[in-house]
Formats: sequence, structure tokens, C-alpha cells
Amino acid sequence: DAMYGKNWPADLHLIGKDIIRFHTIYWPIFLMALDEPLPKQVFGHPWLLQGDGKMSKSKGNVIYADDLARLFGVDAVRYFVLHEMPFDNDGVITWELLVERCNSELANTLGNLVNRTISMSNKYFGGVVTDAGVAEDVDAELKALALETPAKVIAKMENLRVADAISEIFALFKRCNKYIDETMPWALAKDESQKDRLSTVLYNLLNGILVGASLLEPFMPETA
Repeated sequence: DAMYGKNWPADLHLIGKDIIRFHTIYWPIFLMALDEPLPKQVFGHPWLLQGDGKMSKSKGNVIYADDLARLFGVDAVRYFVLHEMPFDNDGVITWELLVERCNSELANTLGNLVNRTISMSNKYFGGVVTDAGVAEDVDAELKALALETPAKVIAKMENLRVADAISEIFALFKRCNKYIDETMPWALAKDESQKDRLSTVLYNLLNGILVGASLLEPFMPETA
């Protein structure tokens, strides 16, 4: 009873779109007959289609989550399924699409960013980077986006736009990668007089990654 009192009414009743009738007509009638409160919100989410059609055992086109997780890891599969499922349309899953997303988003955008930043922090500062306060105009855009992103992600999640929330996080990671290209820390490292600027650049990058990783945790806990 204590658990029921704490958890009901549900903030969100999440169902597949094919069973909307049962959960938005029959179920509420049962609850009303029992004089129990209704869920605050019901979301009938779209389907995940294999290639161009529904998965079925008779067609032999079912993709099993266990097989995906063994190959790609749980985090990557969770990322893909949440990110490829639009708010108002069916999503598509194929082996090819999963490999492509793993390479472009997870390996190139996120993996590359973290790897480059950590490597340079270790190489140039023994892994301890401080804000040396040598700011330039190019820093402002990255900082602004890093500070805006949490509110953007929260707003998307409140509207149940999970895929769009993940896109906001990856937009920050992409901006961090662009910042590396703009500031060219490897070139700064060759000039001893630029050491404080280099430290500031890496500090900004680490903070951008920190913001992104904190927001990514519910979607990819191991990676974050």
C-alpha cells in the first residue's frame, strides 16, 4: 500500500501505440469505477521497424536485443533505439544503420572528442588542467552552448521527445570537436609562450565534455 500511495497516479503511462484503445478507454474506466486517480499522462510510442516493415517471426526478420547487446554493448544499443525512435513516427532498425551510427556518432563524434582531449591533457599537463584565464572570442560560443544545453535537454524530455534530447547532447559534443579544430591545441603546444592559452582551451573542452557526459548518463550510463 505504501508503494502504491507513493507511485500512483503515474506521471507517465507508457505503452505501444497499437494498444492505445485498451489503455486510454478500458483501463481508465476500470480506475474510475474503483474511484482511483487516472494516470497523469499516457504516451503511445511508435514502433521500431526492421528495414521497411514490421518484424515477424514468420518472416524471419526479427532483430533480438540480446544479439545486438552482445555485438555492440548495451549502451550503444540503448543509444540507438532511443535516438532512432522519433516522437511521432515509426523508427527503423537495421544492422547496417546500427553500424553506421556507432561509427559516426559514438566512435567519431563522442569517442574521438574524449580520446583527443584526454590524450592532450595527459601529454601536455600530466592530466591536471587548470583554467589559466587566457580567453579568446572563440571560447564564448562553446561556453554558451554548454550552459544552454541542460535546459534544452530537460525541455525536450518534458515533452517526451527523447530522440531530440539526445540530439541536443550530441550537438554539444560536435561543437566541442569544432572547437578543437578552431583552437588547434597541437599547434599551441609547440609554442611555450602559449602554454596558458593551451591550458585554457583544454579546460574549456573538459568542461564541455563534463556537461555532455552528465546529461548522457540516463541514456548511456556506462559510457558517461
